[in-house]
Amino acid sequence: MMNNVYKDYIFDFYGTLVDILTDEKDPELWDKLAQLYQAYGTDYKGEGLRKSYAKRVALARKELIELKGVAYPEVDLTHIFNQLYVDGRPQSSCLHQLEDWGQLIAIVFRVLSRKHLLVYPHTKEVLTFLKDQGCHLYLLSNAQAAFTNAEIDLMELRSCFDTIYLSSDSGICKPQPEFLKQVLDDYGLNPSETVMVGNDLTTDIAVAKAVGIDGILLNTFPYSRQELETSPIKPDRVITDIEDLKTVFT
Repeated sequence: MMNNVYKDYIFDFYGTLVDILTDEKDPELWDKLAQLYQAYGTDYKGEGLRKSYAKRVALARKELIELKGVAYPEVDLTHIFNQLYVDGRPQSSCLHQLEDWGQLIAIVFRVLSRKHLLVYPHTKEVLTFLKDQGCHLYLLSNAQAAFTNAEIDLMELRSCFDTIYLSSDSGICKPQPEFLKQVLDDYGLNPSETVMVGNDLTTDIAVAKAVGIDGILLNTFPYSRQELETSPIKPDRVITDIEDLKTVFT
């Protein structure tokens, strides 16, 4: 049941506040990444690097599932890129700052694969409005800290949030209930006064339902009317513009 006014808003990031398009299958992306690895002593080629990356991600996901006992793990890509260097380097070559390497490659990976990134219309205006009403705003995103933090700053949105939760830091992602519960527990949020706002039924709305808070679908995909009607996951409200969040105060 929708409340008249919420005190705490938990927002998704990609597809909700910002529009992003990436292509992580682009052969040119992998060729350029392979050239970086080659420059530091490995013999990767583009397609070989892509396949090794996919295998490492799959293995890391399996290990996290077993370690954490969860269905929805989140792999930290900086560790993957570090491991790929260790796997591919000759014994005579070694980077001394391996963690910096993983961070660098993750950022390069994102920059090369990103086609566009922009804030949706009215986003900053509405977030500012909600804060002016005394609401607390939190960001909960299935995202890689290595490059999402930079993109949050690039879009000038960091100051809008009381705190930011990124799945790669937690090792789990939406719709794993514990990811959202972490926000509720850390800040002692009242579920009846808290709402999740996101663009994905299977992650954002599903996790809201799993922990017993309302979920507002910002329909940017967009889902068709038929998809919304037949989906077993039902949002408490569907909006097509973030500006519609202001109506609860009028």
